[in-house]
This record gives sequence, C-alpha cells and structure tokens, in this order.
Amino acid sequence: MSNLEIAIVVFLLTTVTSVAFIIKTTDLFRKLGLLDQPGPRRVHTLPVPRGLGVAIFLAFLVGIGASYFLPVERQAEETERILLTVIGSAIIVGVMLVDDAISLGPRTKLLWQVTAAAIVILPRLRGEGHGIVMQQVNSPFGGTIVLPLAIAVVITFVWIVGLMNVMNWVDGLDGLAGSVTLVSCAVLFIHTYFGPDNVPQFTISLLPLALGAAIIGFLPFNWHPAKLIMGDAGAMFLGFALAVISIIGGAKIATALLVLGLPILDGLWVVAYRFVHGRSPLYADKGHLHHRLLAGGWGQRQIVLFVAGISAVFGSAALLLPTRELKLMTFLLIGAVLFLIIGSLALRSRSVTHNSEQRVD
Repeated sequence: MSNLEIAIVVFLLTTVTSVAFIIKTTDLFRKLGLLDQPGPRRVHTLPVPRGLGVAIFLAFLVGIGASYFLPVERQAEETERILLTVIGSAIIVGVMLVDDAISLGPRTKLLWQVTAAAIVILPRLRGEGHGIVMQQVNSPFGGTIVLPLAIAVVITFVWIVGLMNVMNWVDGLDGLAGSVTLVSCAVLFIHTYFGPDNVPQFTISLLPLALGAAIIGFLPFNWHPAKLIMGDAGAMFLGFALAVISIIGGAKIATALLVLGLPILDGLWVVAYRFVHGRSPLYADKGHLHHRLLAGGWGQRQIVLFVAGISAVFGSAALLLPTRELKLMTFLLIGAVLFLIIGSLALRSRSVTHNSEQRVD
C-alpha cells in the first residue's frame, strides 16, 4: 500500500468509528444521567449529554491502533512516545470524565494535568532519548536553539498544561473547540505528510490525521444547536494531544503557535486580566473572546466560523511563509488583531453600560 492509501484507510476507519462511538456513548450517558444542565455560563438551554470526549479518544485510539496493522514502518522510539501519549491521554480523559460527572475542583484538575504531562516528559530524564521534550527549538532568526534539559522540561510542562487549559477555555460554544482542533490537525497533517523542507514524516502525520478524523465524526452532533458536548474530558484531551503531537518527530511549535495563536493569546489576555483584577486564573468567567462576541450580538455559528477561519488563515501562513521571521511577524499580527478586537468590544461594553446608567438616572 502507498502512503496515501494508508492515510485514507486510517482516516475513513477513524471517522466511521467516531460516529459509532458517539452514538453508543450518547445513549449510555443519557441512561446514566450524565447531562450538562443549562446555567449562567452555558450557552445551551436544554440538558445535553456531557463527556463525549471519551468517544473522541477511543476513536483516536482505533485509528492509531489500525495503523500498526498496516505496512507502516516506525522506529521503536516513536512507538514508545505514542504509547506515552496514549497513557497520558487516558489519564486526562478518565479524570476529566469524573469531573464532567461530579465536578472536581480546579486545583485537583491542575494536579492531574501536571501528572499527565509528567508521564510523557519525565522518561526523557533517564538519558535514553525517550520521553517527549521540547529541547530543540527553531529560532525565528535562523538556526536551531538547543535548550538545556532542565529548561526544556519546564517549557514542555508549561506548553502541555497550558494548551490543555487553552482548549478547555475555547470549549465555550457549540462546535468551537472541535472546529479549531480540526483546523489545527489539518495544518499539522499537511506539515508532516509533506514534511518541513520537503522531508516527509509520514508516520507522524498519522497522529493529527487520526485526531482530526475523530473530530469529524463528532462535530455534526456538536454543531449549534448541539445535541451533545465533549466536556472537559474532550477539551483537555484535545489540548493534550495537540501539544504532544506538535513535539513528536521534531518540534512543530511555530506551526502550532500560529494556527492556535488566537485562542492562545485570548487565554493569556484573560489570565492577565484576572491577575490584574485580583482573581484566580483557575476559576472560570465569561471574559473570553467568544463570550464577548456572543454578548456583542454575534451568533454562535458566526463566532465559530470566525475563530476557525482566523486559525485557518494563520495556519496556512505557517505552511506557506518561506521564512521564520515572517512567521514571527504573523504571530505578532495575531496579537495586534486580538488586542484591537477585545479592546473595541470592551469599549463598546463600557459605553453600553454607561448609557444604561444614564437612562436609569
């Protein structure tokens, strides 16, 4: 079989499996009463099954497992890293499924996020080349920066735990987290299938391919108005998987930063805002970009298409821009765009509040 044929088989099998798992798991969760109730921070008005991220994870496992029955040549080190990824993902999905059922505290969730990250990172400290650590980083000004192992471990922890939380924050509207993840997977697949500098990494490309296929099976059920939601079990799994996939087989951090630039910068903005106003960054509010757009009169589908479209544009830039300097400038451009959008929304909100107060007086 050719690489293309293998990719098609993995894609179709994972997509079909995802749909089947979604349907079966939805029925099971309805019987168990695992439903997300409407509330102040919810956008749905009826109870819907919650925690369907477990079905996405299982479909992803089927896709990766199937690739081992196809003529795909892998190095032993790559298989070990995939196994670490599966173990870490299983921990996240299992713990966050409990959270979806009984609501764990933010500190408990953070502890398990760190634990899952440790599963994939710490084996690297044995000095045998195993584990997943972001030790070599491409400089935006040319060349490669080799980080000391201790610093690389810390940065990788921050990257994995941070991206889990970013994707959890993104999962605030129907279809938003899934759409952003699908765009990210498409970009990472193209980047690895054809390879940076025209050096293909086919075996690595199967990871974002399987993850994206699992999302395709899920999105039709989660599109507004959603019939079900992925819950923390899904959002944090997606963040974990994207963070690890962007490191395996050579860091694709610049690509991931560009395609996820808007959600990442939005998350940094909100964390900074909470710190400035004396609030804990671990506790949720409605200050994210998608919340502000929703309050500004945008529809859910409009917001999802807007955010996913921005991710697609900058993901394309990551693939097409010829130099790292241009990629850095593009990332800074994302920051400027986000600053202008949130700033204008904040001013508009303040103006509306001021006018309302004047009318009351």
